[in-house]
Amino acid sequence: MQNQGSVLEMLVSTGVAISEIADFSQLVDMIAETALNIGGCEGCSVYDAEGTELHFLKTRNRVLEDRGIMPPFRRFSVAIDDKTIVGYVSKTKKSLNIANVYALPADSPFGFSPHFDLMTGYKSQSILAIPMCDSHGQLLGVLQLINRVEQGTVQPFPTVLEPYLRALASQFGVVLRNAKTADELRRSRIETVKQFVKASEYHDNDTGGHIERMSRYSVLLYREMGFDERACDIMTLGSMLHDVGKIATPDAVLKKPGKLTPDEWEIMRKHTSNGYYMLKDSESPFLNMGATIAFSHHEKWDGTGYPRALKGADIPVEARVVALADVFDALCSKRCYKDVWPIERVLDTIKADAGTHFEPDLVDVFFKNIDEVFKIRDSFPVDVPLSPLALAS
Repeated sequence: MQNQGSVLEMLVSTGVAISEIADFSQLVDMIAETALNIGGCEGCSVYDAEGTELHFLKTRNRVLEDRGIMPPFRRFSVAIDDKTIVGYVSKTKKSLNIANVYALPADSPFGFSPHFDLMTGYKSQSILAIPMCDSHGQLLGVLQLINRVEQGTVQPFPTVLEPYLRALASQFGVVLRNAKTADELRRSRIETVKQFVKASEYHDNDTGGHIERMSRYSVLLYREMGFDERACDIMTLGSMLHDVGKIATPDAVLKKPGKLTPDEWEIMRKHTSNGYYMLKDSESPFLNMGATIAFSHHEKWDGTGYPRALKGADIPVEARVVALADVFDALCSKRCYKDVWPIERVLDTIKADAGTHFEPDLVDVFFKNIDEVFKIRDSFPVDVPLSPLALAS
């Protein structure tokens, strides 16, 4: 068993680490990993509370993971009542420390479901289930630890460990609630941007699919170029605004099926500067990135692009990424002025334009991740309506 000093050290280091995590799923992963380490156990599950239900978030089981047979789990709910272990803990807001779940007394107010064990061949024995509550006693969720291991055998969870794990659970619950709120805000923000672009940008049926694909291609490339998750989160939104300046482009030009006249082409080209002036000077990082992308995503690596004829590294990296993502999607899609190109022709064109239209290193990144590119393309096919929250999932 860990000594009190090592447990306290883990609690402090965990508190620092979780305060720096913005992504909800990463936070849940860290909660589970830390619970396994401090609890010295084989498995754990994390639930959050909402209304009269607990929602399953994550399960870990080191034994099954080592065997390579850990089954995937979809989100499910458990009632907050006295019929199950986690339900009882939620209802009473008291911990349960059970030495052997298969030896519960006949008059126990709660029962144990062997479904997981039967499905996986695992044998649950000792369980410590702890309510996650805030300082006001509000239930935020449940942390359940399974099979404490000491000297190679499963043992009951020592009572001396419970105060530390209760402190950990309370800490996790508050951070989880805050992260969930931030995640919901992020989802709402993404959906607002998508709906705004859908309403204002293209005025056609494929806007939803284009936004989904474009943003995901851009984030994939941006991440592979070494940018962190915070930057990629901003790219998710900023890339959606690449053509927002087209709101000021007349439909007669925007949807013209034939070749544009020189005057019409000048009108079309202005969507870059229009988008920039719409978005610049904002305090929002994603609007600022959107302004940069809108202004420069039609620049070319060799300096022949517009509106400023920027060349090479003078083109902002975000705009270079979106330029490649945008052209790839456009060539793979039907437009009023063109049909879908065969994928072989699309890829040959991307390769041929390395060093002229596109940054050569970026083209290399694109082809190294071509399987992921195809998965994105196939997940959001052309001519489908916008799928709500798809990017936020």
